[in-house]
Formats: sequence, structure tokens, C-alpha cells
Amino acid sequence: MFEIVFAILVLVGTYYAGYSIWIRPKTLNQREDGIYVWREWHGGAASSPDDPSAPGGLWEGEGDGGDCGGD
Repeated sequence: MFEIVFAILVLVGTYYAGYSIWIRPKTLNQREDGIYVWREWHGGAASSPDDPSAPGGLWEGEGDGGDCGGD
């Protein structure tokens, strides 16, 4: 039983890390009003008035992911 739980945790961690590195940046767009929007690992939309991929942005150090309230 422990091995199954451990394997699931490893898979979830790998998915999250891969999503953060490769997939999330591909979903980043800037709307006409200047707001940056992207998809988070859980499938919901997030937004920020500043570029989250820029140095000091939300993605540096993996902050809270912005406003997960969506569009």
C-alpha cells in the first residue's frame, strides 16, 4: 500500500514540475487590456497585471500563482 501511495505522489510531483517548466509558459498570453493570463496545473485560469515569467514575477520561486479567479 505504501508503495502505491509513494508512486502516486512521485507522479503528481513530476507532473507539476513538468507543467511549471514546459507547459505553463506556452499558455501565457497578454489580453488587450494588458493583463497576463495563463492556465495553471489544475486547469484553472490565472491572471496578473505584471508578466509572471519576468525576473521577480509570480513564477520566480513559484508564488501563489496569481489570481486564480479566472477570466
